[in-house]
Amino acid sequence: MVLLLLVGSQARAQFEQNKWYLNASLTGLDLSHSKYEGTNFGFSVSGGPFVADNVAVLLHFRGNYLENGTDQTSVGAGVRYYFANCGVYGGLAFAYKHLSNGVLKKDLVCMTPEVGYAFFLNRSLTIEPAVYYDLSFKNFSDYSKLGFKIGFGFYF
Repeated sequence: MVLLLLVGSQARAQFEQNKWYLNASLTGLDLSHSKYEGTNFGFSVSGGPFVADNVAVLLHFRGNYLENGTDQTSVGAGVRYYFANCGVYGGLAFAYKHLSNGVLKKDLVCMTPEVGYAFFLNRSLTIEPAVYYDLSFKNFSDYSKLGFKIGFGFYF
């Protein structure tokens, strides 16, 4: 119980207004599956300021190498809300995605809700597993996908 209170108090201090956040999927793990992509591995980088207590505004960049050879890059922005002192967060982002290979070139706009947990290793470093859903506004059933990612977060 004491450990849980200590972790909670560390987390609260990091989610305050005027703090900054940076996340990198250093392991390259971004596992997901959809109809046309198959399984894929990728990386993502996101970061931004806490504009209010528990609320961060983030910019995102993601790159994926897909099983069927279609590469993907995306840029976007979103918000993340951290629930009271526990490290659980919910986010919502919008992104412009570009898919390409030798034959296909496609541009998509996606909305991505996610739910995750910021597990603090120390005062400023976290491991952050999350589940997300890329909801494509174009060809919904073909390009929307459910995925799991894990990354490292830095709070400063």
